[in-house]
Amino acid sequence: MRELVLESLDAGTPLRIAGKSTWIDAGRPVGAERIASLAAHTGVVEYTPGDLTITVKSGTTLGDIERISSENGQWLPLDPFGSRDGTIGATIATGSFGPLAHAFGRARDLVLGLEFVTGQGKVVRGGGKVVKNVAGFDLVRLMTGSWGTLGIITEVTLRLYSLPQSSVTVSLGAADSETALRQRIDSILSSPGIPLAVELLDADTASMIGLSDKQQILVKLGGNTAAVDAQRAALQSLGGIREVEPEVSDRLRNIEEKIMGDAPDGEPPVVLRLSSLPQHVAHIWNSARNIMSGIAGGAMHATPSLGIVRCIIPASTPLDTIERMVSWPQTTVIFERLRSSAWRILSPTVVNNALAQRVKRAFDPDNLLNPGILGPLE
Repeated sequence: MRELVLESLDAGTPLRIAGKSTWIDAGRPVGAERIASLAAHTGVVEYTPGDLTITVKSGTTLGDIERISSENGQWLPLDPFGSRDGTIGATIATGSFGPLAHAFGRARDLVLGLEFVTGQGKVVRGGGKVVKNVAGFDLVRLMTGSWGTLGIITEVTLRLYSLPQSSVTVSLGAADSETALRQRIDSILSSPGIPLAVELLDADTASMIGLSDKQQILVKLGGNTAAVDAQRAALQSLGGIREVEPEVSDRLRNIEEKIMGDAPDGEPPVVLRLSSLPQHVAHIWNSARNIMSGIAGGAMHATPSLGIVRCIIPASTPLDTIERMVSWPQTTVIFERLRSSAWRILSPTVVNNALAQRVKRAFDPDNLLNPGILGPLE
């Protein structure tokens, strides 16, 4: 990969960085003439089950990591939305995560170290291969979520966990009113034990993944048998609980593909995240739901403990409707997917501050890597 970067640098040819290209349409349009593919850059570099760490090449898929680690009774609790055919490099580069972040943290919390190639062709290593490694500047967190604009990730060291001895997924009813919903969320989050995931679903999402067409909260429990039984008993005391098949988690993970498949034009949906303090989730949720109720074929879900509401909107939705979704104060809006023509209107850039631009120029002064994916540099 270093040779490719140096060659492109000499030729002045920008690079579009790609893994398996399962999410290549995400982010702003990239002005690149050549693709730097890591699809064949796969395999385990080092795996030490006793240390619960694994180092893999960045083109290794999430499915392969799951298969390899499960053979030793371990797993990587990172469940970004989309197929397990996605690569670990792309997952870290985009900072992607899913409902399991409730218990295990986001992508940046599971990466111990990584190797990457800068836009100048320099090979850099950040972090390490042990859990306790905090010396120096945290390049791992800098690279996580940088969308390939600072370097091409070539190797990743990950923190693994032991597979739960027992697991169960349950659903609890969730009232529509803001006050009742807030109280319901608080009662679940404050119940004994730490669930693996707590995800709020609107009625449309619940129906799409095979549940009843009512607003509800999915709770995934895991651990030893005694712990799971105790947590389930605590939730049962709240009322309105029923056990559901574990496959609903996978269906939720692939909700975008279902919406895209159901769309007449087959276009990828608009996906955006509304983020605020956890105590504001019920308010943001109901405000967004009032708008989403007028959009056929859309879906909403939220991770209350992280303060995140995620909306999946059919591509045909008028732009002014999407603008209404992102107009609330004290709310950070992150677009995951958006029509090419809408980026310059709704989110022209996220690198318009002096610090972001100085960091970009320190690692990629010629703007060789994924130019424009985070917006134009001034």
